[in-house]
Amino acid sequence: MNSKIEAKDIDQIVVACEAGIGSSLMTVNAMKKKLKEAKLDHINIFHKAVSNLDPKTKFIICHEGVKKSVKSKAPEAVVLSFKFFFNDPLFDKLVADIKDGKEIVAN
Repeated sequence: MNSKIEAKDIDQIVVACEAGIGSSLMTVNAMKKKLKEAKLDHINIFHKAVSNLDPKTKFIICHEGVKKSVKSKAPEAVVLSFKFFFNDPLFDKLVADIKDGKEIVAN
């Protein structure tokens, strides 16, 4: 597993979840809005069930409850986990760090 990625190298964000529906879709929609407001709408964000993850995925965010499964399915990805599907502080920090060109470090 990679532990970090440069903001400039993030062209897509995968929101991984157990089933690929419901809460993750709402997280994707909220993140799309945040990325657009930050003028980062060139970043493609979408959700996928953990079972459907491409092992070559570079950057994934997921609920902490599925992080272990995500790491086993996409071992080379930088993985950030969050606790809350809505308004988790990680979402705003991630957008700010990407906008500021910072290095994103797995948690």
